[in-house]
Amino acid sequence: MKRHIFRRIFLLYFIVLLLSVIFIEFYITGVVRESYLNNLKDSLSIQASLISDNISFNSRDRLDDLCRRIRQKTGARVTVIDASGRVLGDSDKDSSQMGSHADRAEIQQSLVSQTGWSIRQSETLQYQLLYVAKKIVRDEKLAGFIRLAVPLNDINKSINILRLKIDLAVILLFLVPGIILIWQTVRIRNFVNRISNYAGALAHGLFRKKLYLEGAGEFTELAHDLNHMASELESTITKRDEETNRLNVILRSIPDALLLINTEGVIDLSNNAARELFGSRQLDGRPFIEVVRNPEFMSLIESVKQNRTPGSAEVILALAEEKYMTVRISPLFYEVGKLAAFVTIFHDTTHLKKLERMRKDFVANVSHEMKTPVTAIKGFAETLLDGALYDKENAEKFLNTIKSHSERLNRLVEDLLTLSRIELGVIKMDKTGLNIGEIIENVTGTFVVQAAEKNLTIRKSLESDDMIIDADRHRLEQILLNIIDNAVKFTESGDIEIGIAQEDGRNYIFVKDTGIGIPGKYLPRLGERFFRVDPSRSRELGGTGLGLAIVKHLVKAHGWEMKIRSEEGKGTVVKIYYS
Repeated sequence: MKRHIFRRIFLLYFIVLLLSVIFIEFYITGVVRESYLNNLKDSLSIQASLISDNISFNSRDRLDDLCRRIRQKTGARVTVIDASGRVLGDSDKDSSQMGSHADRAEIQQSLVSQTGWSIRQSETLQYQLLYVAKKIVRDEKLAGFIRLAVPLNDINKSINILRLKIDLAVILLFLVPGIILIWQTVRIRNFVNRISNYAGALAHGLFRKKLYLEGAGEFTELAHDLNHMASELESTITKRDEETNRLNVILRSIPDALLLINTEGVIDLSNNAARELFGSRQLDGRPFIEVVRNPEFMSLIESVKQNRTPGSAEVILALAEEKYMTVRISPLFYEVGKLAAFVTIFHDTTHLKKLERMRKDFVANVSHEMKTPVTAIKGFAETLLDGALYDKENAEKFLNTIKSHSERLNRLVEDLLTLSRIELGVIKMDKTGLNIGEIIENVTGTFVVQAAEKNLTIRKSLESDDMIIDADRHRLEQILLNIIDNAVKFTESGDIEIGIAQEDGRNYIFVKDTGIGIPGKYLPRLGERFFRVDPSRSRELGGTGLGLAIVKHLVKAHGWEMKIRSEEGKGTVVKIYYS
């Protein structure tokens, strides 16, 4: 395509040049020739008038010699003709042998307009001549005619030379700019090719490639704009891909089953939880009535469709196990006022009753743990409302105390929920072969800053970086995070060591610290909910007393065994036997 464009440019340039030459040939040459002949006719007419002064038309003597002498001076053929048309003298031929010239065109024309002319092939000389005849009147009577003739060969040669010079000048006039145009065109073509190649690279996603066209005038600015556009495009696409990937991850990670149902009743999108809930790997493209066989659900769909507002309901799904679900359906609009689909979320509430029962078992402990922060928050809030809010010295202190207690409450609630989910079996172990070295590296990296603030060293003790353990990655990380977090909190100096070792043919993961240690009498109680060796210190450090309880249940869920050995003032070793 680029070659065709530049080919058309050259073709157009050639056509312009050709038309210019043709114009010169047919117009300018004609104009020059006509002007040349007009000047020549005027000149010959004047010469004829001057010659007539020296010629007597009444003489019967032949004037051939006189005509020859005049020819030598003028260079033109001279013919003297009397009033009757008889030739009295001629510079090129014997006048006695020449016939009457009364009927010649130039003679006839001169009778009318004083001067006549014609161009014809000379019968006498056998080449083309320009004849100019001048009528001579004396005493108001026609005395005769003086005719001058010049061959047009010389004129044609002069005109041809002039035409050739003009053609050469025009060709040079076009050639020099043409060479410059070719050079500039090749240069521009090179720029265009580079820009085209760069655009092709952008089309293939090579946004890191840069276009450099320095010293190329407007193309340099265009290159800068394209590079900037590529950067912006890369950033936009990267953000879009990140958002798309994030959305996909979110959809896959949503614990509740999600179905996107179009207005035709067909499932367009489903997440992993939905496929697991309904026991089918392929839900997309199927009518929802084949998947969710529940009249209440169908009624809810119709209601949302009619009202175009979100709706929810409690339904019971007769699946492999009877499940109690809370269903929420929201209409989806891609365009204003045009219903496109329904977003359906299934939240499993089957275990709610179990959660309620389990909750009663530790209400007392929870009440006790919450009483202190709630009381503190309430007391400081009332103090602030009573006027301390305007006490700049104490207001910030009170607010920080409220914040600290609220964060403690938040951690307590989160740990309680985690522990409850583990005990109810909501959290299932997804065991895979994991590189324990990689897991330890990730976990220890979380505490690098915290340990550095206390000048603690975290060391890894591994025989090999490729040791494999069969475990749930997330839960194993949670176990190690809780254990190392306790080690960092309760170690003031020294180091913390984490690694793999063997004992009696059994492999185990260990975390060893040089902290304050735990008195022997408290070791059996480690892992109980809300148990703290030093409650005041634990609360000060942000502990909830549930960390080891969570660890104990996660270790048990893996089918492993945990042992804790500690000596007060010397440190603690936590061992988790996994084989």
